[in-house]
Amino acid sequence: MSASELVRDVLSQLLDVDEQQLEPELALAAIEDWDSVNALRVLMFLEREVGAPLDFEAYSASQTLGDLIAVIDQLPSATYGPSA
Repeated sequence: MSASELVRDVLSQLLDVDEQQLEPELALAAIEDWDSVNALRVLMFLEREVGAPLDFEAYSASQTLGDLIAVIDQLPSATYGPSA
């Protein structure tokens, strides 16, 4: 599973967002239920899925879905998802 697929899957599951809407240029603030509480839920879920802590500063600074995907891609040896 790629970082893009993982982030889309997590947002779809946790925030009930249609995966078709989740394009890299989508502003996180444009997601209806994106708030500080859900941002932390997503962070914790992503960290559990990748099995490593994410760079919190980079995660917090993420403005778009693409930024969020890049945070996952920065992991040194990311292994995540059921196929990992």
